[in-house]
Amino acid sequence: MSQIHQAYLWFTFEQGQTVLLPKFLMKECKIAFTSDQNTVSKLQKDVVATLQSLGYRVNEEVICTKTDYSIDAVAILKNSEVAIEVDGPSHFIG
Repeated sequence: MSQIHQAYLWFTFEQGQTVLLPKFLMKECKIAFTSDQNTVSKLQKDVVATLQSLGYRVNEEVICTKTDYSIDAVAILKNSEVAIEVDGPSHFIG
């Protein structure tokens, strides 16, 4: 179900296409996608701690309102938000 939601995002944002799935199914796919637990790596914790020690305000595991993806960290820099993806998908691979 999570992968269907990811495909939906790709078709919508990258291809400009409309997905012709029933709304109830799309809702279930989004719920499955957003309910997955996020894993925070040691590297991510170290990066956040370093940024905080430099005086930056950092929020961890922020959900993107446009895509529902979890962003590892969002730092506030000069009144702007900067998304930081530390590990990418590599820390989920065995």
